[in-house]
Amino acid sequence: MWCTYDLTQIKPRLPPLPDVRFDDMGLIHDNTYGDCFFSRDNGLDEARTVFIHGCYLRETWGKQPCFIVAELGFGTGLNFLATWQMWRQTRRFGSILHYVTTEAFLMEARDAARAHMRWAELADLSAALIAKWPVRAYGVQRIWFCEDQICLTILIGDATETLANMDFKADAWFLDGFSPNRNPEMWTAELLAQVARLSAPGGRLATYSVAGYVRRTLISLGFVVRKELGFGSKRQRLEARFHGQSVAPPVRPLSAIILGGGIGGAAACDALARRGLVIDLFDHDPCGRTKASHNPGAIIMPRLDRGDTSEARFFRAAYLYAIARYRELGTKVFAQIGINELAQDAQAQKRLSDLARNPPLPQNLLITEPSGQLFHCGGGLVFPNNALAALTKAARHHPCEISTIRFVDEQWQVMDHTGMVLGQADLCVIAAGTALESFVHLARPLEGRLGQISLAPVNGPLPQSGIAGGPYGAPFQDQLLFGATYAPWDLKSQSHPSPSPSADLLNKKQLALIAPDLASRIELKRAYGRVSVRTVSPDKIPIAGVATSLCGSKLPGLFVLGALGSRGFTTAHLLGEYVAAIACGEFTPMERSVAQAISPTRFMDGSLKKAQARQARVDRPTM
Repeated sequence: MWCTYDLTQIKPRLPPLPDVRFDDMGLIHDNTYGDCFFSRDNGLDEARTVFIHGCYLRETWGKQPCFIVAELGFGTGLNFLATWQMWRQTRRFGSILHYVTTEAFLMEARDAARAHMRWAELADLSAALIAKWPVRAYGVQRIWFCEDQICLTILIGDATETLANMDFKADAWFLDGFSPNRNPEMWTAELLAQVARLSAPGGRLATYSVAGYVRRTLISLGFVVRKELGFGSKRQRLEARFHGQSVAPPVRPLSAIILGGGIGGAAACDALARRGLVIDLFDHDPCGRTKASHNPGAIIMPRLDRGDTSEARFFRAAYLYAIARYRELGTKVFAQIGINELAQDAQAQKRLSDLARNPPLPQNLLITEPSGQLFHCGGGLVFPNNALAALTKAARHHPCEISTIRFVDEQWQVMDHTGMVLGQADLCVIAAGTALESFVHLARPLEGRLGQISLAPVNGPLPQSGIAGGPYGAPFQDQLLFGATYAPWDLKSQSHPSPSPSADLLNKKQLALIAPDLASRIELKRAYGRVSVRTVSPDKIPIAGVATSLCGSKLPGLFVLGALGSRGFTTAHLLGEYVAAIACGEFTPMERSVAQAISPTRFMDGSLKKAQARQARVDRPTM
């Protein structure tokens, strides 16, 4: 008897699009809620009056090095553009603005661009935002506009649910959902309670709505509210201030030491440099003779899971953040050739077919075939040597081997084997790959994985795109780059592995599982390989966050980033941004549950077996 199920009852993995239209005057409307996205009088002036002036931004954000504006309802992004324009005009040099917003119905970039055309003065900012417009995918996305030190973080999904899983303290709130009588879900007591939980003491709030229910709820949550003269046809608007006195911001670090020059250390360097820190990068293998980060090429593609787990959200968000950063670095770093994801067995085919029917990414990033084949349009090939150089260009490089670290007089010092101090800084990030456990304590030891990649010519044409499905292959300098082995390796071993013809043969056999024709055309006699050791955690999820020293204590300013496995070039950028954010006292680009999934302390509470059960699958050596 056949077992069938109704696909209409399955929650779509893609967020819904809004149902929008433009009227004869060029104003954008939402048909579902029967409301305009901004004032018919002048949306930009409304944003300035109701929100920017209502939260006294011009007068307050220059008083602290990092300011957070939060918003309910991103819409066209007009409030963000207005805030960005004012920030550009009045910000204090060296300060950072974080703008965090929610959106359940992310509109298409072209519709937002059309809506912005009413204001020529915003043309350059609009173009910059549209060029980096968020991807229609559930979860948290972070977008930097480094020229003005402004960072947009968008939470895509139900506002109450997404905010409940975040931790930050906003200095100002814009409540800009559609009116309460048209969209009551954006004004519930549960959602406003999250606004209060995420408000800094003394933080301000502004909205165009003066509905009695809204005022009473805000008052009950600790806000002092008052009505002010409204904008345009609206007689009144609301200003509010959260209870408590503003507290002095934490002292921001000025300098950092990073141990490890692979992709983990490079990504941390990139994220910290974005915040203006002076960085010393210590790498005892600057020429990359041993580390996996110096392979000739690295495949970039997402790990897409069928379930909506914390791990699935992490890998999806990491991929989106990585490809955005690689695009910024240019074609010398990243070739966006696309990756075909193929199945090597029936179980993998079932997974791909399910994802094809109900994809978690939009068509500009993921093309699906009825057969179940997935084509990752945004994926491609990174050139590690160029990538590492670009990501670490702001650092001072030290080709030295560090033996020990210590915390003295509120500074981290690093020493060589003779005890000589080679550097000191406010922060220390351990991204030392296989040597990570020489500097920090982990509740469960890391595991080693021996990976050999192969390069060989092929008879006939090379594929134009990459292929992956456990094994992988991609065109590289008129040859085929393929691999990779994934054998256990003792991290305590003093020997260094050497490439072997048998590993090249194994790589060819594995590739034949997903691309038999291509594998059959590999000229194996002319193949050569490169071998290196990767580290993985017991649950195969990377580790990033506050570190515990070897003596078992948590000292201020010590962080770890590692266990990247075979997906380091895809995951390291989001991990580096996460570490940099917590190191500098900023809010992080991750939901709380996602941060817990990568935490170095996650194995201390007996949750290893649960984590391993969630990860019950065959290791898939790819990126």
